[in-house]
Amino acid sequence: MRSTKIISTVGPASDRDNVLDELIAAGTNVFRLNFSHGTHESQAATFARIRAAAARANRQVGILQDLSGPKIRTGLLAEGRPLQLEPGDPLRIETGDFVGGPGRVSTPFAGLARGVRPGDRLLLADGLIELRVDATDGKAIQTTVVEGGELGQHKGINAPGVVLPASAVTVKDAEDLRFGLSLGVDLVGLSFVQNADDVRRARQIIEDSGADVPIVAKLERPQALDHLDDILAACEAVMIARGDLGLEMPLEQVPRAQKEITRRARVAKRPVILATQVLESMTKEARPTRAEVSDAANAVDDGVDAIMLAGETAVGAFPVRAVQTLDAVIRDAEASPTARMARSRRELSHNHVDAICDAAVMLAEHADAAAIVAVTHSGGTARRLAAQRPRVPILGATNSSETARRLTLLWGVTAVLADLGPPHELPGRLIGRQLLEGGHVHAGATVVLVHTDADLSAQSANYLKIHRL
Repeated sequence: MRSTKIISTVGPASDRDNVLDELIAAGTNVFRLNFSHGTHESQAATFARIRAAAARANRQVGILQDLSGPKIRTGLLAEGRPLQLEPGDPLRIETGDFVGGPGRVSTPFAGLARGVRPGDRLLLADGLIELRVDATDGKAIQTTVVEGGELGQHKGINAPGVVLPASAVTVKDAEDLRFGLSLGVDLVGLSFVQNADDVRRARQIIEDSGADVPIVAKLERPQALDHLDDILAACEAVMIARGDLGLEMPLEQVPRAQKEITRRARVAKRPVILATQVLESMTKEARPTRAEVSDAANAVDDGVDAIMLAGETAVGAFPVRAVQTLDAVIRDAEASPTARMARSRRELSHNHVDAICDAAVMLAEHADAAAIVAVTHSGGTARRLAAQRPRVPILGATNSSETARRLTLLWGVTAVLADLGPPHELPGRLIGRQLLEGGHVHAGATVVLVHTDADLSAQSANYLKIHRL
């Protein structure tokens, strides 16, 4: 069984019934809906197609809503013609929605002119163009081109090292989030998180909507790393979004940051997703580069919970093959001695819940159990078990279809919808029969049953039991 999960982004190349079916068969565990594109109507149609494809495959498949966040972009240009910028050229960036031209462009983001100072750097068009800030009056920025290039309309603007006066939850994000909650998304990705307050703002919208959906904090600004522990405490998972992170900090520091985030997320028992340009060449080519394969394999060694494909499956020429390739790379990496050594490094328990989960893992490994069965209502017990990276498969037994789909993000966890019986009874025999009927384990196998009060439910007793089927 592959433990590291695969997230596939849906787009024009994959938003068809037959391709979604093939992506699930190839190994997709979670689908990502990118709310930077499309309309509510188109996203609702895609959502329905994914749910139908999962039902046809009889598989638990999660859906991640990825909110746009305060992405800073340039505005329109006259006749849509790109500007050719040369080193030394002046360029004025003004807040507004006017059509720009030579020497003057617009941005709808008012916080940019208020946040930068003379001497700051601005990177445009994914870092291809570099500007130096000469002056700002809070509404317009006067800059000089340092590294030139072709600037088209609607191109991204990054301000490395600048704390921008903007929440990660924009007005558009709030509307999109409420819409996603009405659909029933399983996870919510929050873009450009700078601190825990950003997460709490999104949480308030979720709670006000009467929902309880896990938040994935996307780490794409260095400021987030300064508040990483607080962010980890506030969210349910993190995503290492290397695209903007690689623009906001020196490229040579990104690998170290990636490893540090992964390590600290594991300590905090939070799943971590690796994203951006994993198999980028497969948007056009049938085979990835050797460097891309090594990148994905090293992420597995580091201990990420999931790896996400973006353009590869959204707009790429080979979406299914990209998932098949990543699946093969992960399986081989997980079988390596390096990955096994990484799994053996475990953090000490700091509370009774983690101690019970630690004991369950040790018991299962020493008793040669076929599986650890996490009896889980909210997913809390399964998440803590997954963070320990046991050598034994984890079966997340839950009576909630919502929880079952959320478990698809967790390392090494297979979700099993099951009748857990009355809250006051230990469900060993009942669950055991359902596991046998579902083909998850064989008759005579030994499993370790565990439940902790990390799961907020009526069945709140902590228990740990060896059960022979």
